[in-house]
Amino acid sequence: MTESLLWVEGYRPKTIDDCILSNNITWLLTDLVKNQDIPNLMFTGPSGVGKTTAARAICDQTKSDCLMINGADEGRMIDTLRTKLTQFCSTISFGGGRKVVIIDEADYMNPDS
Repeated sequence: MTESLLWVEGYRPKTIDDCILSNNITWLLTDLVKNQDIPNLMFTGPSGVGKTTAARAICDQTKSDCLMINGADEGRMIDTLRTKLTQFCSTISFGGGRKVVIIDEADYMNPDS
């Protein structure tokens, strides 16, 4: 709900083809989405290269339920992280499809998490 209020969210790319990525990465991610064969993924790189946008576009294109966790905030508190993950992962998807957990800024999590 709050995402629709943010101007930047209204213009965030919704598909992999809309993202500005290298040709190799675009081809790889498009192929994964097309085949509906999405493994566990880890995106790395400097700020602003499209890691979170690409992850969210994959979720949008596969119509997956998505839980976003900010590792810098929630990831530092292991109990909060466990509670959110347990609640999300132990329920059935509303659409009956895949469920995805995106941990953004995971490099700021503590070792216990």
